[in-house]
Amino acid sequence: MILNVDRLGISFGNATPVRDVRLEVAASEAVGVVGESGSGKSLTALAIMGLLPSHARIEGRILWKGRDLLTLTETERRAIRGREIAMIFQDPMSSLNPSYTIGYQIDEVLKLRLGVRHSKERKRRGIDLLREVGIPAAEERWESYPHQMSGGMSQRVCIAMALAAEPELLIADEPTTALDVTVQMQILDLLSRLKVQRKMAMMFVTHDLAVAAHVCDDIAVFYAGETVERGRASTLLTAPRHPYTEALLKSRPRHDDPARTRLESISGAVPRSTERIAGCSFAMRCAKVLERCPLEKPEARSLDESGQQKQAFARCFLVSSDQIGV
Repeated sequence: MILNVDRLGISFGNATPVRDVRLEVAASEAVGVVGESGSGKSLTALAIMGLLPSHARIEGRILWKGRDLLTLTETERRAIRGREIAMIFQDPMSSLNPSYTIGYQIDEVLKLRLGVRHSKERKRRGIDLLREVGIPAAEERWESYPHQMSGGMSQRVCIAMALAAEPELLIADEPTTALDVTVQMQILDLLSRLKVQRKMAMMFVTHDLAVAAHVCDDIAVFYAGETVERGRASTLLTAPRHPYTEALLKSRPRHDDPARTRLESISGAVPRSTERIAGCSFAMRCAKVLERCPLEKPEARSLDESGQQKQAFARCFLVSSDQIGV
């Protein structure tokens, strides 16, 4: 594993939006992080990048190739950020500086992160990157400003900037949220292709299980700041073990549903980050709740996915008690 997030907790004052996140990413693998808004997906990504505000309290470990990122100095983190681990964000227009050309911003990455000295060489590499991410007339776009680009083209520029330093892990934080549906699929296909071509690991953050299944090998499901289930994408979508994952799948529209079929919904609301949760965080909304669920915290119970390097698990009492061991 190149990345191992172990029992991560993040607090701000009395609020604890991330309570117990566990996540593993292997080299050249894509892992999807799925959950509702406020489940801790983006905060986990920012913690990995070292971009949380200074007043955040962080517990647990974030191991990057065996080194705990939380114990490193800011100078040591800066050497990893962007160079070994890169990130693309939800809104490409807010990620690009409107005062500088596309070329200037890519040139800056190549100069500062890779140390490419000659401007002609940086421009050549930068234009090659623009071509690689599918931007037409790359030489002309080198001199363009962000406001002259569409949303899809701007996101491709952000991907090019993230790839400029040749990272081993790319974190994509809902990169298709601000884009049209047709453009979304183009970006997803692009990320999948680049992952394979560059043999790069990817952590793909999304609220859509279908999107995660399209891009990812494994999926980790977040709820109320916890990883409640983790496993192979194909297994998790066909045989979910946690009631929350099952409820998410039932709430999705299917192409073979009869007309006017009413979608199922999950009753209740996600616990507030300021609440103290004694038992299972999903107990108040769960259709399969047991008497012990609101009172006792379920452990992460391992699931049998034979031949898999990583351990699949579900944080639920309904999983056989003799399989505890994560």
